[in-house]
Amino acid sequence: MSKLNNYQVEELSDRLSKKISITKNGDSDKSISVPLTKRASLTINGNTNESCNSNSEQNGKTKTKKRHRTVYPPMQKNYGPKATLKSVTDEYLLLVQDPLSQQLSWTNPPLYVLVIKKLCNDIYKPFNDILKFLIYEHKLITFIEEKDYDSEFVLSDEKLRNAMKPLGTNTKPSLRKFCINECKTLEKNDRNKIDFLICLGGDGTLLHASGLFQQSCPPILSIHMGSLGFLCPFDFDSHRKYINCVVKGGVPLLLRNRLKCKLEKASETLQKLSDPNGCSSSNESSPNREKNSKDFVPTDLLCLNEVVVGRGCSPFLSNLDLYVNDYLITTVQGDGLIISSPTGSTAYAMAAGASMCHPSVQSIIIAPICPHSLSFRPIVVPAGCDLKVCLSPDSRHTAWFSVDGRNTTELKQGFYISITTSEYPLPTISRSDQLNDWFEGLATCLHWNQRQKQLPLNSCYTQNSKIPSRSSSSTSLKIKTESDET
Repeated sequence: MSKLNNYQVEELSDRLSKKISITKNGDSDKSISVPLTKRASLTINGNTNESCNSNSEQNGKTKTKKRHRTVYPPMQKNYGPKATLKSVTDEYLLLVQDPLSQQLSWTNPPLYVLVIKKLCNDIYKPFNDILKFLIYEHKLITFIEEKDYDSEFVLSDEKLRNAMKPLGTNTKPSLRKFCINECKTLEKNDRNKIDFLICLGGDGTLLHASGLFQQSCPPILSIHMGSLGFLCPFDFDSHRKYINCVVKGGVPLLLRNRLKCKLEKASETLQKLSDPNGCSSSNESSPNREKNSKDFVPTDLLCLNEVVVGRGCSPFLSNLDLYVNDYLITTVQGDGLIISSPTGSTAYAMAAGASMCHPSVQSIIIAPICPHSLSFRPIVVPAGCDLKVCLSPDSRHTAWFSVDGRNTTELKQGFYISITTSEYPLPTISRSDQLNDWFEGLATCLHWNQRQKQLPLNSCYTQNSKIPSRSSSSTSLKIKTESDET
């Protein structure tokens, strides 16, 4: 009976080992590598059972195995005396990597780097310092955007001007212009060459870098030189030390899930589900709808923060039908709807009342914008759900949607927005680790749960107390004196 109740762990491990490549370093280490780009990959290092047994025999003492620190809770295999999980085939098995063990590893030494800065002329001095450090200290081929390549602040530096020139007849310059074209070959598209990125600015600069790489994105080192900097944990003063650590490898890496947004033409099945009576909307006639369908070109965009669907400049309420895995969940009546990733939960979704989620939580946040209902609260759904948003048949006007605050597009009748979690995350380098950086950003940037501490019952505020008092100038009462009365 125990053989039937116990979950077949050994069988699952053998089946999982066939789906991943495990290489042994010596006799004690195992590393699992997951490729990110051509040179970057993720590694997990751990000890085998043989090394643990050998250490215990040498010490001569039996030690209880300490639970490995992970973001996932332990899970039992049996449920009651006879219930267990049914065995499944290999297609239902999923190897989930612990986010706290993700570290950057280079399969080959990095060679190409892209440096992006925010739109501010005051950053050109530190921007030039980083370029010269990458080119002359690390001998890296550095790419910059076209607006920076042609800037007078870069051209005025003699060392950078020399880096723009080839050193020999068969060599190419060390400082190049970053160009994006439709060619997917490695030699003709600079986007496929980049090994890692350096962002100088704030959260908007990181969103811009995410928009440049709509598929596989290299690791990003974000240096805070913007306004808020919640997603930028590094400071410029120690940028040389940080860059040296990134080039060497072994730094903690946080994979931020991105959402894939696609505008598609509604099928007949979806139109019947949205409008069972077959009534068409009054804001667009059928000939115009057929014309728009012929001219329609599907769009596929990745976003790091959120997809916002709203009423735009229309004075009417937004009537949006929300589907989750092809099931009509609800109709949104309000100013709009926010479909957010865990990274975007501390952005627009937080302002709309949604919960803040750590980027390692595999989820999608759905938050309404000013709903005309007291019971419509934000919800969190699994990351693997397929979401669809379309206009209700009785909607009085069209809607507008944007992706990370850009690419504003009109949503008309007969079309819907398909949103799901993308297979291409955004790898960002963490300063301390994947968990503490997030809590530190909540405290320093968003001032989360900062309050004047309550005093004990047997104490009160005095002039020698460390707790500051309120300003006397703004809250003081005007007391009339004898001179005022006269």
